[in-house]
Amino acid sequence: MHSLSEHSLARLFVLCSRPSPGPGAREEVLRLAGSVRDWDRALGKAEEEGILPLLYWNLRDDPGAVPAAVLETLRRSFLRNLARNTQVYREMEFFLESVRRAGLRVALTKGGRLALDIYPDIALRPFWDVDFIVHPSDWPALKKTLGGIGYTEAADSGGGPAAADPPLDWTYSPYYRKDSLFLEFHFTSLGIHFRSREEDGLWSSAGRLSVRGTEAMVLPVEHELCYLCIHAQQHSYQRLVWLSDIAELALRPGLDWDRVLRISRAERVKGPVFYGLYLANTLWPGAVPPGPLAELLPGPVERAGLRFLWPEAATAARSPAPAWPYYMPSLFSIWERKSPGLAARTLWGILFPPLAWLAANCGLPPNSLRLYSRYLDRILRPVLTAAKRFTADT
Repeated sequence: MHSLSEHSLARLFVLCSRPSPGPGAREEVLRLAGSVRDWDRALGKAEEEGILPLLYWNLRDDPGAVPAAVLETLRRSFLRNLARNTQVYREMEFFLESVRRAGLRVALTKGGRLALDIYPDIALRPFWDVDFIVHPSDWPALKKTLGGIGYTEAADSGGGPAAADPPLDWTYSPYYRKDSLFLEFHFTSLGIHFRSREEDGLWSSAGRLSVRGTEAMVLPVEHELCYLCIHAQQHSYQRLVWLSDIAELALRPGLDWDRVLRISRAERVKGPVFYGLYLANTLWPGAVPPGPLAELLPGPVERAGLRFLWPEAATAARSPAPAWPYYMPSLFSIWERKSPGLAARTLWGILFPPLAWLAANCGLPPNSLRLYSRYLDRILRPVLTAAKRFTADT
């Protein structure tokens, strides 16, 4: 059971995890900030939620609302993130220009895109690595480009040796590094265990985003919104900033909701997209129009599954909860595809990936007997997570 102070802190975080807390919320923000007693703990939780710069942004104009030392800590955190993001974009500029000149289909996504695209200051959106979606056909050329400009594949990519050329499915997301810059590449445009049904049409409608002296390719904003909903679910909505991203993008002027619906239906991801939008709208009422939510509403079985796995009240209260496996959105997509044969093949691939891939992913020798315990862990993890959920509820 959460104390009143924990509920108040969760509410403060929700209000301050957007660039503007909304009309009439200013007084509530100041009242809640003034009630915080343990700022060290609050700042630690805000950092875990990915909203430390946003917290500063919303408190900076009212220095009397929080202790001076706290505001100074927040200011320094904001400036550190500003400096870091500025450096990341500067170091990334030559890579983006090389990709643009080569005509490769490589799209900037998630935090690296959003900090530039939807937030009023790049310091407001922390991110560690820079994520890109790559058209699978362009990966061989992109690998050559990366090597030619000094990037090397990180040892912990989880895809095995680069020479093995593993299948470009969602289990292989290699990291490439140059100095302090990490780039992560993904080969399925929605991050699930299935190829997009409209791969070429998706890339033909890609846009461009200015990044310092060059441009980055970006996928349509409607596709990005679907991807953000799926990504947040893959990580069990454990960071508030992921839901803030969804809300900010959902409020973007000119967003084509009919296109969001078409993508969700065609790719069989209505459940994950619906629930990301639904949770964002629960935290910030009005962030998502009621029409699209009604159109995306999944059937009763899928809806019950979503609410069991990620109860909306617990998510809104930012209550600690066990993380479900990363592949949960793929399971909901399997349900929507209604193909027993496809379900069996996909589940086998998820639970029993190739031994060489598992060895590289776990950092173990390919002949290690410990690898078989990893297979067991993949099978038992959903069961153990469910047991933890039941225990927490009793």
